[in-house]
Amino acid sequence: MIKLKIDMNGMESVGDLLEFIEEVFIKRNWDLFLSLVLEIDNEQLIKLLNTKIIDQISQKIDIDIEAKGNNSELKSLLNKYRIGIFNPNNNQKFISVNNETNLESIDNLLLDTLDFEKQKGLIPTIVQDLDNIILMLAYSSRESLKRTIITRKAIYFSRSRNRLWIKGEQSGNTQIIKKIYYDCDADTLLFQVDQNGVACHTGSYSCFQNSRFSIPYLFNILRSRIQNANSTDSYTKRLSEDYDLLLAKIKEESLEVINYTDRNNLIWEIADLTYFILVLMATQKITPREIVNELRRRSK
Repeated sequence: MIKLKIDMNGMESVGDLLEFIEEVFIKRNWDLFLSLVLEIDNEQLIKLLNTKIIDQISQKIDIDIEAKGNNSELKSLLNKYRIGIFNPNNNQKFISVNNETNLESIDNLLLDTLDFEKQKGLIPTIVQDLDNIILMLAYSSRESLKRTIITRKAIYFSRSRNRLWIKGEQSGNTQIIKKIYYDCDADTLLFQVDQNGVACHTGSYSCFQNSRFSIPYLFNILRSRIQNANSTDSYTKRLSEDYDLLLAKIKEESLEVINYTDRNNLIWEIADLTYFILVLMATQKITPREIVNELRRRSK
């Protein structure tokens, strides 16, 4: 991602920074494509830390600090708030802004970073979900990428139809963009998306049907069936529509786990219980990632 560097000397107060991020950085959807670097001296940084604004900012966007001087205490505080220290190198691309910058010009600077000419105006775009499952490969044009950033909806260029297309416009299987990355040659994009329904036109969750099986992969299959199947053909869909039945199955499988007979039977029963738990999670819009995050929080 490109670094957007803000010179804090151009801000009259720390409140200006939060306002800039809310009203400009996030409102313009730059947080999809950019991460933030603050050029700041130690005195300003301590002020930011004391007001806890820096903590509010770090929860909204990826942020690094280009602090002046070497202060171990400040570095410790930055680690506490999960904020990195920016060390520029020759390969790092960044855009500098201050209170006099023409913000509209940054939109074009973002697109100018990429090499659209190598493949005659198109850039291959890998799409993955929030659990890092590869969903599909599409192509982006300069215009489709610009509209993607503006709307936060995945918009691609269809080579067969020779026009832009909004993912899920007809099927309802939309993609909401969470992050946009580009590779070292700036000629390939990676979209990280929140996938609604399936990604593949065949009805499979991923176009790469030989993707490695995992709990998140299974969860997304179940979620897709809940959203798209009918209860006659899908037991998962039926469970999602009958909450009492789902809870009864969880109770039943929990007892079978407790009363297992041997190791192989225990594996079988845990697998059954896991399936019903995942269906419950999908109906309540709880993802495996949220469970892992909660377990990670408890482990600290």
